[in-house]
Amino acid sequence: MFNIGEKYSFVLIEGTSDGWGELSFTDIVVDIDGPLLKLESGRIINSHSSLFVRAAPAVMLASASALSADEAAEPLIA
Repeated sequence: MFNIGEKYSFVLIEGTSDGWGELSFTDIVVDIDGPLLKLESGRIINSHSSLFVRAAPAVMLASASALSADEAAEPLIA
């Protein structure tokens, strides 16, 4: 389900002084040990926890500088 080195958008439930709410953030998975995910930020998440809502691969948008000169010169819409 998860891949080391990939960026994911996470949603967790967190308790605050105002009650329960959702915490959304994006981070990179650097290690996996069973259901435990170690993230680049140092955070460790239990993906089997009842407070874990979802995670989805983060969409990476390519910039023009990442394209070759020929690809950058081509129009995006025909």
